[in-house]
Amino acid sequence: MEIKEVPEIWAEQWQAHHYEAMTEIQQKLYTPIKEGKDIIAVSPTGTGKTVAYTLPAIEKIEVKPHTQWLILAPSHELVMQIADVVRSWLPAGLKVVGIIGSANIKRQIDNLKKKPQVIVGSPGRVLELIKQKKIKMHEVKMITLDECDQLLIREHIPTVLEIVNSAMRDRQLVMASATKLEDPMMFYRNSEIEPITIEAQAEESNANVNHLYMDVEPRDKAMLLRRISNVEDMRALVFVKDKVRMDIILEKLQYDGVAAAGLHSEVRKEDRKKFLQAFKKGELTYLVVTDVAARGLDIPDLPFVIHCDVAMDAKQYTHRSGRTGRMGKAGTVISFVNEREARTLRQYLKDLNKEAIKVRYYEGVLTDDFEHKATKRK
Repeated sequence: MEIKEVPEIWAEQWQAHHYEAMTEIQQKLYTPIKEGKDIIAVSPTGTGKTVAYTLPAIEKIEVKPHTQWLILAPSHELVMQIADVVRSWLPAGLKVVGIIGSANIKRQIDNLKKKPQVIVGSPGRVLELIKQKKIKMHEVKMITLDECDQLLIREHIPTVLEIVNSAMRDRQLVMASATKLEDPMMFYRNSEIEPITIEAQAEESNANVNHLYMDVEPRDKAMLLRRISNVEDMRALVFVKDKVRMDIILEKLQYDGVAAAGLHSEVRKEDRKKFLQAFKKGELTYLVVTDVAARGLDIPDLPFVIHCDVAMDAKQYTHRSGRTGRMGKAGTVISFVNEREARTLRQYLKDLNKEAIKVRYYEGVLTDDFEHKATKRK
């Protein structure tokens, strides 16, 4: 049953979080999760999936000193982000602990001794603590897999399966993803349980997002980034295919005096935090990222996403682009493409029921072929 209004129990906190109407996925998940259904939820990035599964789950938690809800996520940033969201809604007397692989395991064990009702963790460290009997899975009655399309890639599947299978058979399993899973039934092949699939439409999350593209050869991409840095309110996540490309782009941008930093898997934790804070404060125009390094990034009110290197497929395009226009806000996605890549991009967008507009940079603005202004000059 879909609900249309914020449940009364959450109305005051909803207002305190400065949220407006519930999104489609928030309406559709509330009752089935409360009823204990196993769910496969598919909704685009930026539609409020974390809150969608958090509120009904919290209502099911009892004020008892043991872990009742386990949430798994594929990246350290996403783990901590989810933990912060859950913490902001938890009533007094309930605790949440974040468990990530790079942190001190002794400190984590000490935190687990405080008997948190909710654990949010990355699969590797969670399984390690289960094997050490520090996380007692027989007490867990709900498991949520966030960004499960990423959790269920080859490198994670054995670990995630082992964690889920270590819980009681009657546990509730909710899988949330921005894109459809290739094999959503892998947890249910030997089970009589039939999960329900709940989907929200892509239009809800990106109706206010413009999808643009610019014709440029690979050798000129850094120069184009420098030029469009003059567009009004330009602050963008810039996606590149690998660290080598990132180093080349960053060197050219920094040489030209453009405020930019990069995130990849080898960046130190302290530097990553520093770069993110600077970007969120508007001290950096560009944060250049690889797809792996961008997982779990939540940057409120991000105005631009730039595909400096074109996405490999429509799924990757959706994940990248979903960093802007979150929760129905306005945003702009720009893809740098040559003629061949432009055809590929148009196909991605056709699959997503979107249209790409070709633009060029002229005197501080991005304009289409009819000279309509897409963005303004600073």
